[in-house]
Amino acid sequence: MRNRRRTTKTEPAIALLTVSLILLLLPACAAWESTSETVPVPAQQQETDTNRNDQHIAARDVINVEVIVESDSDSASRFKAEINARKNPQSASYDTIDLPYRETFEVSKDTFIPLPSVRLQADAAENADWISCTILYDGEEVATHLSRGDAPQAVCEKKFHLGPG
Repeated sequence: MRNRRRTTKTEPAIALLTVSLILLLLPACAAWESTSETVPVPAQQQETDTNRNDQHIAARDVINVEVIVESDSDSASRFKAEINARKNPQSASYDTIDLPYRETFEVSKDTFIPLPSVRLQADAAENADWISCTILYDGEEVATHLSRGDAPQAVCEKKFHLGPG
C-alpha cells in the first residue's frame, strides 16, 4: 500500500508566501552586500568633496544681498544701506563712497520671512548727471532705480509682501 500524503488547502498558500519572501529578500541582501564594501577614496578627494558640500549647504542657508551704486561721477554722498533681516539686521552708512560701489551682505534663511526689506539710497555728486542703484538677491535683480536731473538721488527698496504685486 502506498503512503499517500494529504495536502491541505493552506500548504500551497504557505509555499507561495515563502517563495515570495525569499524573492523579496534576495535583492535586499545583494544591495546590503554591495554597500558594505568600502572603496578607498584619497584623503584629498574627500576634503574637496566635503568643502563642496559645505559650500553648497552654506549657499542654501543664506541669501546674498548685493547693493550696487553707479553714476557718471566717480563718487556719491550720503550713502545708506539697510538690510532689515529678522535674525541679524545689518546696515552701512557713509558720507562719501567711490563709484562704482558694490557690497554684499549675507542673510540667514533659518527663520520665517528672513528678509522683510532692503533699502538703499545715495546722492549723486554735484558734477553728476545721473545716479543709479540696484539690489540683487542671490544674483537676481529685485529692485533698481535711475535718477537724472538736478541733485539726483537713487533710492532702491525691496519689501516682502504676501499676495500679488
